[in-house]
This record gives sequence, C-alpha cells and structure tokens, in this order.
Amino acid sequence: MKKTAASTIRYIDDNTALVTKAFQKNACIFGTEEFKMWREYKEIFKDAVMTTKSIKKNPNQKNRRNLTFKNMVGFIQTQPNAKELMEEYETIQKRSKIQASPYQYVLSWFEAKFEGYNDLKQFMAQKEEERSAEDAASETAND
Repeated sequence: MKKTAASTIRYIDDNTALVTKAFQKNACIFGTEEFKMWREYKEIFKDAVMTTKSIKKNPNQKNRRNLTFKNMVGFIQTQPNAKELMEEYETIQKRSKIQASPYQYVLSWFEAKFEGYNDLKQFMAQKEEERSAEDAASETAND
C-alpha cells in the first residue's frame, strides 16, 4: 500500500510527533488507516502527542478578500465628498473596460485614492463579519 504525505507521522522527539491536520482528524476515527498508524506509534512512544504545523500569518498583508465593486461603492458613499468620488469611480469603471484586468485597474485606483487604510480595514472587517453572519445563518437554515 502506498503511503501519502497526508498519512505519515513525522518523528520530532519521543514526546512529539508532527502530523497534518487531515491525519489528526482521521486518527480520531476508529478503523481508519491513520487510527491504526497512530496506535502503532503510541505503542513505541507511550507519551507521544500529535502536533500540527501552524502557519504564521503576516498581519501587514493586504486583505482584498472582501474588496468587491459593491463594497468599494459602499465605502465611497460613506465619505464626506461622496458625490464627486462616485463620479470619479464611474469614470474609472468605464476606463477599466478596455484594460486587460478591469478589476485590478479599479482596485489600483481605489487603493491609491483611499490610502487611509485604518478606515478601510475597519469597513472591510465589518463587511467580513456581516458575510460570516450571513453564511452562518444560511447554514443554519439549510440544516
């Protein structure tokens, strides 16, 4: 039988074994290949515990996940000079139609125009929370 990277245990020391999250999840299910492998490992190293590698996220990384055209318009409308900004946004939208990547063109303009990322990050965090709440509500409704 061929073992994949997801179904391996990496020895760190007698008390620690590095495994993937998928392995850790499957090792808790009785009868799976991972369960059997972990049981064998525990016979050799009685005090061993599973650890998974955690990925360090860069806090300064630009988060554009929720920066849609709709949210750009919503942010612009919260500004004191919203009318002029919306006219400029619409002009940029029209110009973007002939670009290779219309979204990137508008996004570049938006980021250059609104360098005050503190307000933007708060706005996007609020939108992200709203989206998460909507997702949770739709999952609850489906169950």
